[in-house]
Amino acid sequence: MSRSPLRFPYMVFAKTRSFLSTYTLSQSGMPAPPPALFPAADPADLVHADVEALPALERAIARHLGVPPERVLATVGASAGMLIAALRWFRPGARVVAETPSYETIRALPDLTGAEVHLLERRLDEGWALSVDRARAALAGADGPAHLFVTNPHNPTGALADADTMVALAAEAERAGGVLVCCEVYMEYVPAERRLRCNDLAPNAVAIGSLTKAYGLGPLRVGWVVLGEGLADEREALRDVLHLAYVDPPTPSVRLGLAAFENLESLRVPIATCEREARPHLERFLARPDVDATAPEFGIIAFPRIRDVDDTRALADLAAAEFDVDVVAGEHFGLPGHLRVACGVPGEVAREGFERLGQAVDSFRARA
Repeated sequence: MSRSPLRFPYMVFAKTRSFLSTYTLSQSGMPAPPPALFPAADPADLVHADVEALPALERAIARHLGVPPERVLATVGASAGMLIAALRWFRPGARVVAETPSYETIRALPDLTGAEVHLLERRLDEGWALSVDRARAALAGADGPAHLFVTNPHNPTGALADADTMVALAAEAERAGGVLVCCEVYMEYVPAERRLRCNDLAPNAVAIGSLTKAYGLGPLRVGWVVLGEGLADEREALRDVLHLAYVDPPTPSVRLGLAAFENLESLRVPIATCEREARPHLERFLARPDVDATAPEFGIIAFPRIRDVDDTRALADLAAAEFDVDVVAGEHFGLPGHLRVACGVPGEVAREGFERLGQAVDSFRARA
């Protein structure tokens, strides 16, 4: 008896064949309750997402990204997208070259899934650019396939890699028998004419995105995985991993996500307001003489180094406790001595917040 290549074939049956008979005796759960019990809900919210809402959302994502729907998977946020990519490719026997400094998931997921982890350093004095040469060296000599795991724009610095760099990185991963997995959640801050999608640039690239950051819709947990042309056949296997992880995203979130894609232009208005009213206060802080930093071209985050401060966790604690301002210590991104700061707040809040942060830095340095 041949074994299905899927690890969860039952879920394919459940979603495609288990309900077709007049007398369906296959369902282990009760039918949906009467919509009248949920007066605030749309009756369609009680229908399984994959019946109508999920395919519609995946078509909307495909239109937004300009790719065929057959290369798109909607996920429960970018976090789920990264998880299913890791479960599919970052296995024992594989090497994953993960950028640093980085969002902690970039370093932790390959370790969780049993891959051999090597780090790809980004450097402040190079504008936090991705180094193709260092990537090549880190990929070399792996016993099995070797993959690259990066972000673009970079979290935590906001640095935007260009198309040539992403193409070269994907080529290095392909040479090592692997894929390029790139989390692009901050790409939505970039104007449409400047956006780079790695799935468009390389056939062995996997792009991960979401509505969370630029559109302020984190609670919806609407994300996606988009496959490069050469990985289109992987969609079924990734869907299988998704089924194992959580079966379906919540139908209300899917339907609200679809509504979001119909209103993206309106959702982008606050970005322009933030750039006009709040970003100048971020840039003023980055220009301090005791700070070394690059100001990203787009977006709301930066990762300044605070000169002569090694314990930025302690600095962040002091800023919160005594100056009522929150920032993220560089230790969370694998690089002490830095802070991740953001200006996604009203202009007056940004002005006061960065003034208070400056006072916290002065106070911390004086005590040291």
